[in-house]
Amino acid sequence: MPGTNSPDLATVLREQFAAPVGVILQGFADASASLRDLLAVAPLRDLIGATGDVNVQSEMTAKLDVAANTLFLDALRLPGVARLISEEEPHPVEVGDGAYTCCFDPLDGSSNIGVAPVGSVLGIYTDAAGAFEAGYAITGRQLVAAAFTVYGLPTMLIVASAERADGFAFDPEDRTWRLVSPQMRTPAPQYTSINWTYRDRWPARVARAVDRASDGLRGRYSGSMVEDVLRVLMAGGVFMYPEDDSSPSGKLRMLYEICPIGFIVSAAGGDAIDGTRAVLDVPVTGPHQRGPLVVGDRDAVRRYQDGYALAD
Repeated sequence: MPGTNSPDLATVLREQFAAPVGVILQGFADASASLRDLLAVAPLRDLIGATGDVNVQSEMTAKLDVAANTLFLDALRLPGVARLISEEEPHPVEVGDGAYTCCFDPLDGSSNIGVAPVGSVLGIYTDAAGAFEAGYAITGRQLVAAAFTVYGLPTMLIVASAERADGFAFDPEDRTWRLVSPQMRTPAPQYTSINWTYRDRWPARVARAVDRASDGLRGRYSGSMVEDVLRVLMAGGVFMYPEDDSSPSGKLRMLYEICPIGFIVSAAGGDAIDGTRAVLDVPVTGPHQRGPLVVGDRDAVRRYQDGYALAD
């Protein structure tokens, strides 16, 4: 059984990643540990609730959104990093002349703060600096690594290269991330995760595709993408956030939600599409571009794609 003798994150990163990428992933993990501590005392520090401001996404900003964003901005100003793109920043933050662009959602699912697990997401891209100003698109194929954290019980960190995904649990006694789920593979599907209350907003082909993908699966939906995706990786299933009448282009963000999650699940043997194509092939022309996401078990994703392709 994994325990305190399990390899720690630093050891795994040294073995699997070149120095700049491994250092960036360690910085993300360190900031995640700090955010875990902050979340634990948030009600005692007057950090629950909104700031009264609206972010670049036209969403009300939570106090913890601001605190989390500061943590990750500080932690990822590292050698090798050219720029940072955060959900909470209207424009890319220039850092240096490195090879990598770090795109992150500092606090995914912030509407669940205080009542359900939330998380953080990171994608590390190469050859992306200056992309939008120069007028060319980038894609998820430029990811060299991705990670996400779920601040639950336990606090989990998933780290992926193109070849593998590994799961780590945070040990608060020695403040170390320990490898508990090496070389993760998506299990046989059990659950479908989607907000069924939006069904009346779905176009006919989306409703048909969702029904096909969900056939034979039990419903589980938390309202926190990272928690639902962790369930996909640990227990098997499919997570869906399709386009609807209110968000015809999709609602999730490509660079720091859709592509990193698709990259991680693909590394674990799953698949990720926008309905018709792999999300990693979708051209991204702006830092906050949105899109739909269907991710998880390959067969469930294929059933969605088949249903989506049928004529109405």
